[in-house]
Amino acid sequence: MYDAIVVGARCAGSPLAMLLARKGYRVLLVDRSVFPSDLPFSTHYIHQAGVARLKRWGLLDDVVASNCPPITSFHYDFGAFVLSGPPPPADGVSEAYAPRRRVLDSILVRAAVEAGVELREGFQVEELLSEGERVVGIRGRGKSGSAVTERARITVGADGMHSIVARTVKAPEYNTRPPLEGPYFSYWSGV
Repeated sequence: MYDAIVVGARCAGSPLAMLLARKGYRVLLVDRSVFPSDLPFSTHYIHQAGVARLKRWGLLDDVVASNCPPITSFHYDFGAFVLSGPPPPADGVSEAYAPRRRVLDSILVRAAVEAGVELREGFQVEELLSEGERVVGIRGRGKSGSAVTERARITVGADGMHSIVARTVKAPEYNTRPPLEGPYFSYWSGV
């Protein structure tokens, strides 16, 4: 039995699992992806507050070592007005970064495993196990296709926009609004 099962090993799940393991908890981290992998629709910009957390966790050097350049100024042209200049610092950090998700998520997953988290990649959660109204674990399939059941004191859903955990427990939505913009990303080399 685990202290915690975290469903979803990307930028929310891996840090949570890592921090729990660093406190001595026995943690299982599962994700349907295998790392490194990219996400087709995902922002990559880490604001200064996020960079400060990476620094506090001892992971910023890994992002820097990935050859991801620091972002020290920005320029947003909204037509009617322009925002530009250095980004505001947070906790003494004035740089932002925008690593590819295959880079960032791999750093976060590796840090979780180094903290003692048990990672199962290529794991598809099919259902949550419940006792009354309390979630007590998961049932799913690993890479081999065999059915697996695991139990924990707490199960956390960090599995994204189409979360099986949120859907199963009927987690309420709050502070939702329709999108106002849609960013597009492209990668260039030799510019």
